[in-house]
Amino acid sequence: MLKKPVIITAAIIIITAASIFIYRYQILQYTAESLIRKYLPAYVSIDTIKFDFTKSDIILTGFRMSNPPGFSNPNLIEINKITCHYALQGKNMLNGFVLSNPVLTDASLDIERLGDGRLNLFEAQSIMIKNPAASSKGNLEEEATPDKGKQEADKNAGVILPEVFTLKNAKMTFSDGMVGDRPHVISLENIDTVLTMKMNRQCTRVLSVTAVGGGNLMGDRAQSVRWTIGMDPTAQRLTMSNRFEVSGVFIPLFEPYYDKYSPLVFKSGRFSGLLIFDFDNGMIGSSDELHLSGVKFFVKPGYENATFWETTVPDLVKYFTSPYGDIIFDFKIKGDMADPKFYLGPKSKKAIVAMAIDKISEAMQKTAASGNGQGAKSDIEKAQDYIELFRGLIKK
Repeated sequence: MLKKPVIITAAIIIITAASIFIYRYQILQYTAESLIRKYLPAYVSIDTIKFDFTKSDIILTGFRMSNPPGFSNPNLIEINKITCHYALQGKNMLNGFVLSNPVLTDASLDIERLGDGRLNLFEAQSIMIKNPAASSKGNLEEEATPDKGKQEADKNAGVILPEVFTLKNAKMTFSDGMVGDRPHVISLENIDTVLTMKMNRQCTRVLSVTAVGGGNLMGDRAQSVRWTIGMDPTAQRLTMSNRFEVSGVFIPLFEPYYDKYSPLVFKSGRFSGLLIFDFDNGMIGSSDELHLSGVKFFVKPGYENATFWETTVPDLVKYFTSPYGDIIFDFKIKGDMADPKFYLGPKSKKAIVAMAIDKISEAMQKTAASGNGQGAKSDIEKAQDYIELFRGLIKK
């Protein structure tokens, strides 16, 4: 009589063990996915989480980070696919993961500045601080738990995030509502870059950011931008280093930013060169050289007779044009961001000096030809103006 229950019990045990063995990956998948979703903050969502247990990889699809309230798009960040390697912190998945070597494919970042100056990136940082994600070195250490033994056991549970991210075929869009009646949109596409981002123990504050990579403006392969960027977000005032190598960038794309300062309207033209912008606690040090090609422009109405560096714009362009037909302009920006000072670079100085010498010679020749009349005095005054211009450039 006892054999039957024993046989049934043994069969149940064997079937259960076999089921666990057969479906072990599904069980691990469910356990791991539940653990990851447990530590996601409310503003982050993921469509699917899959594990490749043979390679120790995690594959996430449909990653989204919500935009702060009041902005146009529902999401600040969208990533089609994330693949990263994982390692267990302890003996099993309940002890948490260490993630590494993440590759983000088809990511998009939508930066938006509203007409009142609100910027979604800054507001998203505030939301992250108020609603942090749990991590092995973060919230679990700070939670007040009456059961100290349980707290100590859980102290190492969670997900340790990586610091280095590889982005492939990413896109960044900047919509600026402060430069006109309607938002001005510029996109940087086909981005391949390596991003390093260090955060505090609670994953609520970014401590440093560096990025090395490149992409194309407006998705146009002819408009190339390469960059090396480093930023210290912990500084009280902007502290950041930027190196941009640009090639074939279409000048009119940036018209809303230079239009109110420029006496010219650019109908066409592209620029290439090296742009360096360094900020040290709000102090700017910039050294830049631009090569403008295929430029077509006209002088704005009202500026036809305006003078710049003692001459008209069309005459000035002549001295900045190289033998190859490119306009070369280099410059420096120094001082406090609130009141930066503009200086000419060595090549621009050379062009101005050449112009000053020609103008002085021209004025002196007119003086010699006209004798001591009223016209001679005017020509001498012009020559003196160019001499003062020359002196000022030498001093700088």
